[in-house]
Amino acid sequence: MSEYWSNENTVSRLLEQRAAQTPDSVAFQREAEDGQWRPILWHDFAARVEAIARAMHASGLRKGDRLALIAPVSLEWELLHHAALAMGVVVVGLDAHDLPARIGAMAEQADITAFAVSDASVLSHIVADRLAGCPLLLALGWNTDASQAECGWQRWAAFESSAATTQTRPAAPTADDTATIIFTSGTTGAPKGIAYRHGQVCLAVEAIRDAFSFVGSDGRLLCWLPLSNLFQRMVSLAGLRQGAATYLLADPRRVMQVVARVSPDIFVGVPRFYEKLYDGLRDNIATLPPLKRNLVSWAWQIGRRHTRNKREGRLSPLWLTLVHAAANRLILSKVRSVMGTRLHCMVTGSAPTPRILLEEFHALGWLVLEAYGLTENVAPMAINRPDDFRFGSVGRPLTINEIILADDGTIKVRGSGLLEKYIGEPQGSPLDVENFYHTGDLGRIDDDGFLYLLGRRDDLIKTSTGRRVAPADVEAQLQSVQGVDHALLVGRGRKFLVALCTVNEVPLDVHVRARIESSLRAQVLKINEGQRPVGIALIEHAFSVEQGELTPTLKVRRSAIEERYKEEIDKLCAVILQRPALQGDSLVFISFPTIAAS
Repeated sequence: MSEYWSNENTVSRLLEQRAAQTPDSVAFQREAEDGQWRPILWHDFAARVEAIARAMHASGLRKGDRLALIAPVSLEWELLHHAALAMGVVVVGLDAHDLPARIGAMAEQADITAFAVSDASVLSHIVADRLAGCPLLLALGWNTDASQAECGWQRWAAFESSAATTQTRPAAPTADDTATIIFTSGTTGAPKGIAYRHGQVCLAVEAIRDAFSFVGSDGRLLCWLPLSNLFQRMVSLAGLRQGAATYLLADPRRVMQVVARVSPDIFVGVPRFYEKLYDGLRDNIATLPPLKRNLVSWAWQIGRRHTRNKREGRLSPLWLTLVHAAANRLILSKVRSVMGTRLHCMVTGSAPTPRILLEEFHALGWLVLEAYGLTENVAPMAINRPDDFRFGSVGRPLTINEIILADDGTIKVRGSGLLEKYIGEPQGSPLDVENFYHTGDLGRIDDDGFLYLLGRRDDLIKTSTGRRVAPADVEAQLQSVQGVDHALLVGRGRKFLVALCTVNEVPLDVHVRARIESSLRAQVLKINEGQRPVGIALIEHAFSVEQGELTPTLKVRRSAIEERYKEEIDKLCAVILQRPALQGDSLVFISFPTIAAS
């Protein structure tokens, strides 16, 4: 058992230690209405947490009760999160942008006994009897009317004020007490809840801290992904462990407006963010005057040559080293300033990132590191480190994980961060007799111990000709095309592969369409012949959470999309079948809602 597994190792104990070690350092920064950041120090934050825990206890919440936090990133979220954990209440973070029906189902599954929400509409599918029986209902950021107040809803400001008059301090939790319930993304069905103990959360915090030890007490983090996201919450807790200041951004759409001012030491984002960042950089460079544009292109090319040598273990010639140092100082550093000046690395996960994108960023001087995690394991499974990375892989397994491959290539993991069971499911543990969890992901491990993901076993596409294709890498390559938001490879039971590509440039006029088609043709030629789509449907709107096409963490719900667009897929396949045998770079395009074969 890990040295961190003891009754001293609870999340509330981490906060107590931090407040004692650096009481006058900045804990969080919140953005005020005037655009300025307002700090809260560790001793002030800890004091407010303790007072709120007392107020929650006075409201009737007790150890083991479940508090649903359904709100964007905010200081209130953090205060309630830590206050609940300090008194043994289980925190259930739900995404405020999720479908109300899914929120209602998850609330029932987790047996929620208290709610703190930023928008009352998310509760439209909550059973009335459940709300009526709640000892605590908190309105965060919205004003309750008289009828809501009669139903027990309290405004945040009034609730926190009441904490000053409450003296009873609830008992502290132990490492074996449940800290949180996390729900799976539900890409293939209904979300499943998993309970994790305080000791397990502390293990994950230590694992992340060890991987990114360069973030110290003077570090800065930007929290912009929903705190219902497991990895974002663990990163924030690792920041607490190190004493770093966390900047809280409620609106993720504003991330590029604030990131340079925050200048974080490490940045966490989903692959689509990095694709959009790359597109934005190229667009901005294209608008520069010719001389500046040519200088940036030259410097970027120098960066490509230098970093390629570095990745391949070769020393660059002296002239290249000197030229790169000058290009980096005078040009590339200015390009990178859009993300601040302190950035050590960026981290991504949840879906593959095209290797070419990682290499392009590396040439600019940005290190984007892929990681691998599952809701079923509170700690990351594997991660690339700043001093130990390999593009195309998700890094080496963390020391608390034992990862092996089954005979069919499925990744199996064993460790103290794993789930014990899904809540509410009577069949018991999902672990095998050796306590391994079968992830459903296909992978390979190279001779140096780096883990590579090859796609989901259940996502393998078997065509009517017997060919088997893992779609993840193909989709990542299609999504790397400027203007494409999402790509979905389709072909199960069909004679050939086709793809659905949503485009983010509307209207899709003839010029824009021609540019995207040309880029997609070029990209498809780079794909292994046995994995290439022979037709692409351009969809003139994005996949969305509201339509059930994406999970709240923006993972595609493959079966739901294929079902919704079945008619369009059939039309695309019919157009392809009417064409002569496809050869070379021949590729059929149609677009929706207006169907026009080209």
